[in-house]
Amino acid sequence: MTDPAHTYTVMGELLGGLRSLVQVLEQVATAHTCDESRAHTDSGDHWAGVEEAFAAANALRRAASLVRRAELAVDQASQHSGRVAWAPAAERRSTSPERTPRALLGDGDRFEHRALSKRRGLSL
Repeated sequence: MTDPAHTYTVMGELLGGLRSLVQVLEQVATAHTCDESRAHTDSGDHWAGVEEAFAAANALRRAASLVRRAELAVDQASQHSGRVAWAPAAERRSTSPERTPRALLGDGDRFEHRALSKRRGLSL
């Protein structure tokens, strides 16, 4: 990405995609449990087929829950990003280490966010 101001728009698109993914996961989960009378295994075992269908539905609902958590994190990032006013490229100034947040310098928790190098870009 050549202009960091575009990240806000990209995050909005990501949020839409994550919300759609949650909806699809829930729909596929429901499809596994809406007509249990038709569920059988390849060997014809009805009750084992019902168990497998419900297990699949549960796994899909867990996936939807995890995607909802990702959606919340991206939404939070979007809110932070929305408060950034990006100066035009010609007005860029170098940031001195004493003015750079500790999380970006790598002095904090190893799981905290660290800035990407300028050579690495966002690939979509």
